[in-house]
Amino acid sequence: MKNSKQCSAEYEGAPDDKRILDMFKMPDPTMCFDCRNQRRLAFYNRRKLYKRKCDLTGEDIISVMSPDKPFKIYNVRDWFSDKWDPLEYGREFDFNRPFFEQFRELMEDVPQIALALLGDNINSDYTNDNYKLKNCYLIFDGEEAQDCYYGETFMVLKNCMDFLLFVQSELSYEVMGAGNCYNLKFSRYCNTCSDSWFLMDCKGCKNCFGCVNLYQKEYHIFNEPHTKEEYEKFMAEFDSGNYEAVQKMKKKVEEFYKTQPTRATRSTTNNINVVGDTIINSKDCYYCFESLNLQDCRYCTNVIAGAKDCMDVHAWGDRMERCYNSCLVGAGSMNVFMSAYCALGVTDLYYSYWCTRNAKNLFGCIGLRQKEYCILNKQYTKGEYEALMPKIIEHMKSTGEWGEFFPPEISPFGYNETIAQDIFPLDKEGVLSNGWQWCDFEPEIQAEKTISADKLPNDIKDVPDDILNWAIICEKSGKPFKLIPQELNFYRDHKLPVPRRHPDQRHWDRMSLRNPYKLWDRQCDKCKAEVKSSCSPERPEIIYCEQCYLKEVY
Repeated sequence: MKNSKQCSAEYEGAPDDKRILDMFKMPDPTMCFDCRNQRRLAFYNRRKLYKRKCDLTGEDIISVMSPDKPFKIYNVRDWFSDKWDPLEYGREFDFNRPFFEQFRELMEDVPQIALALLGDNINSDYTNDNYKLKNCYLIFDGEEAQDCYYGETFMVLKNCMDFLLFVQSELSYEVMGAGNCYNLKFSRYCNTCSDSWFLMDCKGCKNCFGCVNLYQKEYHIFNEPHTKEEYEKFMAEFDSGNYEAVQKMKKKVEEFYKTQPTRATRSTTNNINVVGDTIINSKDCYYCFESLNLQDCRYCTNVIAGAKDCMDVHAWGDRMERCYNSCLVGAGSMNVFMSAYCALGVTDLYYSYWCTRNAKNLFGCIGLRQKEYCILNKQYTKGEYEALMPKIIEHMKSTGEWGEFFPPEISPFGYNETIAQDIFPLDKEGVLSNGWQWCDFEPEIQAEKTISADKLPNDIKDVPDDILNWAIICEKSGKPFKLIPQELNFYRDHKLPVPRRHPDQRHWDRMSLRNPYKLWDRQCDKCKAEVKSSCSPERPEIIYCEQCYLKEVY
């Protein structure tokens, strides 16, 4: 057992960790899994957007960097162009100072990209960390979407709104942890379901309402079978456009969920020798979460596009191999260590940030594309690079930096701007007491009228068109927000009430429904077998081992 350097909690490495660490020639981690993950996530702002000026052209742009930060920000198009040269900012390594201190100074000099975009989107300016979007607004961390709003972590969606961990689906609202669905509402952890409301852990169901653990069923209400006519009568009587009626139904559904068994973990789909939660199509993986198509990986989270021989990586994968202690790595990346936002065929990168497009053999570099043998953005020959690298590593070992991810103290973002706040929430006092950063910048919202959420019309039929000119005050956070025309049309078309909560608050509400990146030792509530579960012992769910769950459901 060891004590985590950051939180002092005891933790223990798993037997096979050493094999990968030796393969990477990395020291044992000095922190527990939670602290290591928190440190990576404190470098990842995917959903906080600001209006500001491009420091190259002076044009108005949208950026993840608030205008009060000490960075030069270029629009995406010009950042990838040859209008500037990141090697101009190169400097020699100073062996009299810690590396992280030097890296932060380089970060403040080298122009940063406004948004994490890998290609052109169409009419989707207010989005980030995505690819191939059309007519989208405030969606993040995904690939291919059309006419989608307010969502995060997705692949191939159309006409969807308010979602989290959602793939290959269409015409759905308030859905999380699901795939291959059509016209699904207020549901989570479902697959191949359609024309249904308030489902959880269902598969192949259609025309169902308030159901849990059903497989290939139709016309069921709270797990009870009904005739088509009875179901249609029930749906006609459910006033889905009425806010109070929907809130009342939500409470009823959640109470019903608690009466039904829950899988110890949702890591049972086409997996072999996998320990974790919400893992699909994976083999020989340990303590991984919310990931797909992994092989021989450990402590990976949100790697939804596949990876092999990786450890301690958050997002995203896609032909990613032999990467360690990094965040936002993918698209053919190999041998990437302690780096962030590095992708598109990069290889042999150490402690680098936003290096892309076949860059290789870099150490401590920022913004390089198609470059090789550089340290702190300074060009070296192959021989010079290979001679200097071991000396820097030895220096970082002496300062206690080698093998550690960038500390939150040098992150370009305030802790509360990053998804570290989503997974490991802290108040401002707690963040500052750790020596980390907090962002107080809040953009102004221009509106003709301000209205408290509780003053909104209760029924969607009574909502006037000029609500688009109002700033609605969130019922929980007190933050103002506005609706967009496409959003209002969606509510009207689907007979849904106008939300009372800010988009950020709705995102946090969904995040609170997902299980943490953690496993507990528990007993099956039916056969008393020992199981690992992502539901903590104090939670109210009825936990079944896989054998008991399958007997119950199938």
